[in-house]
Amino acid sequence: MEYIDFYKNVRAISQLDPEVNEDQQNQIVSTLKDMKKKYLSTDDKMEKGKLNDKISGLANAIAQNETFIYETSDALADTKTFSKHSYDTLNPDVRSALPDILNKKTYPVTKGGKTGYEVNGNFMTLGQIQDEVKKVRIDKSSIDRYNVMRDDIIKNASKIQSSEFSDFNFRKIRANVYDNLVTQGNVGSMANNALVGNRVFRDDLEQAIARGTYKDFGITDDMIVDPTPADNNITPEDAKVIYQAIEQDEELLTNVLTDYLTQSLSNNHYTNLKPEVQKNRAIERQKMMQLNRPMQQRPTTPPNETLGKVITVDDI
Repeated sequence: MEYIDFYKNVRAISQLDPEVNEDQQNQIVSTLKDMKKKYLSTDDKMEKGKLNDKISGLANAIAQNETFIYETSDALADTKTFSKHSYDTLNPDVRSALPDILNKKTYPVTKGGKTGYEVNGNFMTLGQIQDEVKKVRIDKSSIDRYNVMRDDIIKNASKIQSSEFSDFNFRKIRANVYDNLVTQGNVGSMANNALVGNRVFRDDLEQAIARGTYKDFGITDDMIVDPTPADNNITPEDAKVIYQAIEQDEELLTNVLTDYLTQSLSNNHYTNLKPEVQKNRAIERQKMMQLNRPMQQRPTTPPNETLGKVITVDDI
């Protein structure tokens, strides 16, 4: 099932009131009838006690399952915490089983006093299934940490006076981003979900690879291998393949993501400098450009070409 279809389904389920459908009602009635026959056919008090426990367990399992379906569908429908990347990286057995579970096309079972489902031949409790969903949720804590760093950068930049040093300390900030953000969070989640506003690192990098501007991300030519070299062109499809290769190299992905986030903070720094500070920086840049520009001499005509020649208006 594609993510968009999965999302529409769980969103619809999350908006329903918890209830037992007709198929489940029939199953419950049938199970209770069997238990009733067994209960009436025996005088063994221990056996009757076990049957009573099973009846109570069935009632608890039904209540637990309704709560499970409501909570799980609600979590899966929340795009702030569960994304397409979350769906793509979810345990494949759980991902395949969830539609039937949530649509009540399969029934819960109880083993060892715990309620759960058979997932690809293996019993998983309701809690274990929910744990698999939690593993792939969007790394909200990393988003919060990045926002704190960004707000701190903006605040400090706005305080800088025109007489003060105003350059962004890229090396120092990068070390902070690497140590306290990227290596502390879920790199896969940060790379594949919106972190810098509504921008997604993966999308930006794939576009840069297709445009040939990937060096802005700290990636060198030797890191990029065109999957289809015969056409001498990196297409958007090629860029996706290249990104997947980068993603498999955890160290490379971590460093490229660190550069990306640090550059974003740098942009926030320079954008939020006072107007007079920005003006002074522009003047200083202009001065440096003039100093670095090679001296140009006015072109002259060799003497032998002008000797004895009358210069007319047409010659000027």
